[in-house]
Amino acid sequence: LHLSIRRQRQMCIRDSRKTGENTNIKPLPEYGEKTERFNWDAPILVSPHDPKRLYFASQRLWKSNDRGDSWETISEDLTNNIERLSTPFYGSTQKWNNAWDVRAMSNYSTITSISESPIEEGLIYIGTDDGNIQVTENGGKSWRKINFQKMIGLPKTAFVNDIKADIHDENTVYAVFDNHKFGDFNPYIYMSENKGSTWKKITSNLPEHTLLWRIVQDHINSNLFFLGTEFGVYFSNDNGKEWIKLDGGMRIISVCAIALQRREN
Repeated sequence: LHLSIRRQRQMCIRDSRKTGENTNIKPLPEYGEKTERFNWDAPILVSPHDPKRLYFASQRLWKSNDRGDSWETISEDLTNNIERLSTPFYGSTQKWNNAWDVRAMSNYSTITSISESPIEEGLIYIGTDDGNIQVTENGGKSWRKINFQKMIGLPKTAFVNDIKADIHDENTVYAVFDNHKFGDFNPYIYMSENKGSTWKKITSNLPEHTLLWRIVQDHINSNLFFLGTEFGVYFSNDNGKEWIKLDGGMRIISVCAIALQRREN
């Protein structure tokens, strides 16, 4: 049975390529629990340690060991739990009957990215849209919040567009941020070599006013990275010390996702 996962506006679908059957496997709260807050692009991850194990995120992190037929939560609320309508917008707060906000936009204070170390099972990182990174080293039994103030030059309001555990070193992790909702279009990318305890900025020579979306590490060369940005693709072959724009006739477009073909290298 071949399985693929599709995301459709906060939905979670399992698609059988063998039978063509589609199954909605979106996790739901228990009776009496509050409604889950799922991001418009709620993240889903197949564990690198078990293809039957899935992770899916709302404001909590969910885990399934049977391809989504059943789910359990492995965290409490990992966001800052901010009520968006209580935050100032052009000097005033919005009302609940504002259709522009309530019905037209994604939920706020949601998890936006998940990564599990392919080397150390149970080492999981999550990022949120309201300025949070959290890490567990025991599969969700306990969580540690990353203090953004330790990340020099990073706005506390930054949206975590991507977080990736290093695929060659269990202690290293990379995080890509976006602060454009606060009028800041500059690039932010950081790395930690001690599971998030301390961080260093590796934006290097990336041009100003260039939003960053995704980072992918090469599966053979640990120093080779590809970076999807608002204006094309950059790469670094020295672990982020210098970034070079790929120039092979590709138009200047937004690149929000990158995947490397590992099977044939």
